[in-house]
Amino acid sequence: MGRMVLMLTERQRVILRQIVSPPYIYRWAGLLTTVGLVVGVTVVVLADVGRPTVLATGAAPAAVAPSEGGPAMRPARAAEDAPARGMPGFARPAITSSLLTVTDTGTDRPAVALTFDDGPTPEYTPQVLDLLAQYGAKATFCTIGNQAVAYPDLMRRIIAEGHRLCDHTMTHDATVGFNAHDLMTSQLSTSKTTIAGVIDPPATIDYFRAPEGAWTPALDQVAAETGMRPLGWSVDTLDWTQPGTAAIVASVQQGVHPGAVVLFHDGGGPREQTIDAVRQLLPWLQEQGYQFVLPS
Repeated sequence: MGRMVLMLTERQRVILRQIVSPPYIYRWAGLLTTVGLVVGVTVVVLADVGRPTVLATGAAPAAVAPSEGGPAMRPARAAEDAPARGMPGFARPAITSSLLTVTDTGTDRPAVALTFDDGPTPEYTPQVLDLLAQYGAKATFCTIGNQAVAYPDLMRRIIAEGHRLCDHTMTHDATVGFNAHDLMTSQLSTSKTTIAGVIDPPATIDYFRAPEGAWTPALDQVAAETGMRPLGWSVDTLDWTQPGTAAIVASVQQGVHPGAVVLFHDGGGPREQTIDAVRQLLPWLQEQGYQFVLPS
């Protein structure tokens, strides 16, 4: 470097000293930092675009089981995925015919499984239960462990009225599927045991639903290791976005099909729109010939 400086003319040496002295050196450093950040972000984006979509999978096909026996209905159709909340690069999974079939409904009527996430809550879960009781419908409640502990009476009512419980983690942790295997196992074991233990005797927890639909192959594996199957959905009402009662109703009326699993929420935020939509949808679904069944 010293020899190169000696070869410069006096004018060039003056310019060089100006470049490496404040404030010019700060401008050069800022420019190089900006270029580096742009290159880094570009690499990350290109890598993310090439990542395959991760859907909920299981070791064997799951089924929706009715209360009576009879001929099998045709399998559910696959649904398109919508982006997962807060989880770039992953998709909100739709449960497909490879994971869900409708079996032995006892009649020629098509079946639909209703699911409610993020509860229980004293504001909305009782209203959902009242509506389900009014129409003789059964549903699956994907409950959060902390909410289950806070409202044990609602948990006991859910079971007493013939509905099913599903593990939705202790705190609605959407990053659970990206943790180390041992930590993930501990999290799912804790939430499953906690939710089951609110009921006396402990309830059976056969299903796990990933918060925000953030499924990973490792999460599927750990769910299976802890005795639970991934439970996705084929009709996402997007009620958590509060799009309006009419939009929630329309999403079900346009997307429902024999064997559909419909995603609602009875917690996680204001759910007046969901309650109003369910109030309209239960009689409508019955008018269309649907019967309400539970996953099994």
